[in-house]
Amino acid sequence: MLSTLAQLRTVATATTRLAGTLRCRSFSSTAARAEEITLGPPACYVSHSTDPWFNLSYEDWLLRHTPKEQPILFVYRNIPCVVIGRNQNPWKETTPRYLREIGLPLVRRRSGGGTVYHDMGNTNFSVITPRALFTRNGGAELVSRAVRERLNVPSCTVNERNDVVLRPDGTKEGELKVSGSAYKIISHRAYHHGTMLISSDVANLGAALRSSNPLMETKGIASHRAPVSTINAYRAGEREITHDDFVRAVRDEFVATYRGDVSEYNVHEEDVELPQVSEGMADMKSWEWQYGQTPEFTNIIHGEVTAGKLTAHISSRHALITECTIELDKHENAADDAAQDALEHISLALRGVRYESLEGAENILGDSVPPDLAWEVLLWLRGSM
Repeated sequence: MLSTLAQLRTVATATTRLAGTLRCRSFSSTAARAEEITLGPPACYVSHSTDPWFNLSYEDWLLRHTPKEQPILFVYRNIPCVVIGRNQNPWKETTPRYLREIGLPLVRRRSGGGTVYHDMGNTNFSVITPRALFTRNGGAELVSRAVRERLNVPSCTVNERNDVVLRPDGTKEGELKVSGSAYKIISHRAYHHGTMLISSDVANLGAALRSSNPLMETKGIASHRAPVSTINAYRAGEREITHDDFVRAVRDEFVATYRGDVSEYNVHEEDVELPQVSEGMADMKSWEWQYGQTPEFTNIIHGEVTAGKLTAHISSRHALITECTIELDKHENAADDAAQDALEHISLALRGVRYESLEGAENILGDSVPPDLAWEVLLWLRGSM
């Protein structure tokens, strides 16, 4: 039976007291180093919350506030959402306006890496280890072994990018990605966390990760696009793998890898009274983190209003517009000095406002621009960014 969360108050003290030299199952060069590393007894946490902000904040708490010698497995699922990396541009990776329209949350995590789609057909895993034991393929190899050997999916393997993939036809060219992953490294700890597409809706995934900004250039980290699939798509005639099946398989492989008496904990959000977690959730939901973390970018937007065809050149830093020029297309429109003059006023007014929402732009413009033109241009920009 998994322990109740009330026992967590004693976990850190007990783990430190019980620490001893544990041997890891030798699958890689990392395990060879692990033979001499003093590890605390491993622990497995299974979250019963489906709130992405809670689960990611709790994961960060595990990374920072559990004993540095202790290997940890954390497993959880989230409601449908899009999760971007710490250094990514949400408008380049997806279309935030579309996500809001369909009620799909956009979440920026604390780790790097690319953009992923979560739903209840996807299970997320996090393998937390001492930094000295961390490698970029260790967590992926552990999970792929669990799927391949314990769930009987023989085509599951790890590619050169350290992605967990299926190779149904046995070739690299035909591989299908079933797991997107990322890493986080701090002074003495690190984790590899990732998704596992068990029975996710791949069509919804594709629509959610489509950007409407093909001309955007960004200093942010771009996602590596690859064909994706689910584990169950390649189990024709066999019983479908469930979330519980995957959790059990990865837990058993974790136990086999980090040999020792494993403590197991059920995590219920309503029982967690950790200020670091609640503060982390509030921080992740803030505009400053969700959008303001965005690296510098530029975008070119083409469109048309009553005054004629327009082109906007926009530069942004921390999701605030730093430079903007909006011009009538001189090849398509008759000369209209009054309209161009108004567009220059709008361009100046947009400097310093938030990208896409253009919050407060109407108040800055006041009566300096004909209201019909101002309304039309701002509506066009908001619907195109």
